[in-house]
Amino acid sequence: MSTEPAALLERATAIVAAQLAGLRELYHAALHQQEGVVQRARQLSRQLDEAVVQEQFARERGLSTVAIAARVKQLRAEHAAAAEAEAELRRSLRQLDQLIRQIEMSSTTLTRNVEGVAADPWVQALRAQVIKGREEERIRLAREVHDGPAQVLANALMGVEVCQNLLQEQKLEQLGSILSQLGDSVREGLREIRSFIADLRPGKLEEQGLVPALHEYIRRYRDTVSSPVVFEADPLPRLPAEAEIVLYRIVQEALQNARKHARGAPVRVTLTARGGRLQLTIRDEGPGFDLREVIRRAGRESWGLTSMRERAELIGAQLTVTTRRGAGTEVHVTMPLPQPA
Repeated sequence: MSTEPAALLERATAIVAAQLAGLRELYHAALHQQEGVVQRARQLSRQLDEAVVQEQFARERGLSTVAIAARVKQLRAEHAAAAEAEAELRRSLRQLDQLIRQIEMSSTTLTRNVEGVAADPWVQALRAQVIKGREEERIRLAREVHDGPAQVLANALMGVEVCQNLLQEQKLEQLGSILSQLGDSVREGLREIRSFIADLRPGKLEEQGLVPALHEYIRRYRDTVSSPVVFEADPLPRLPAEAEIVLYRIVQEALQNARKHARGAPVRVTLTARGGRLQLTIRDEGPGFDLREVIRRAGRESWGLTSMRERAELIGAQLTVTTRRGAGTEVHVTMPLPQPA
């Protein structure tokens, strides 16, 4: 075996490439397995929705619900098991992806570009993380559509079928009640879709800037969540478009985290411009959590915290999260304000 430097590097590169190929093959196999589990969970979700409607329909008609209730119980258990399996696979995929990216970063020290300068692994990692972030965002959006508007439409379709049966049986009094429920359900679904579209593309952000867009988003958030949220902002100049969208998304993510974990506790969002720096703070008065314990259990920060931190770094901002049990949670972002031309 040659000990020439070039031969050694070639050998090392071949070893790393072989290991990466094996890990990528394992990753794609697990990804294919996850897709099957997701499909199974969605199928069980649809079956569960149908069974719940059938149970309700039988109860309203005074029919026995013993068999259908047992079916509902069985489907709930199967759906919970499928959802847990999908969550475990998702966690494993993230850890495997992280391992692959770390090896890719390290392997760049073995390669050189045409000018003979070693490739910067951190630049490549940042690019990879941006791509990964986009994919994660697509997955999150798909899940929200499935859990929101898609469920409303599925329930509405089953309700229409119930109405058709009632119409054939000339049970007009029950028909009116079901139609009224359907109307409420469809209106709620339409509201969710409009809110969903507004969150995807906040038109006011592009037209009027960050502060008016946040006023509008927080107003809709308060109406939806019925949670006390205070928003205070200094007058701001227009920021670069990428900075405005990143700060907007950080507020979105922080408020959604507060919605899940702060249990309706008050939230304060402040946006100030002092000493040539912009300061964004989102603080909730919820129960807080032990950040070190979360990282210890998961081996990393949660996707939400990581996403916010990486978004901030893309625009040259620094993001810190301060929390402890019983003391709420604060997300703080600081960045230099652009100098006037």
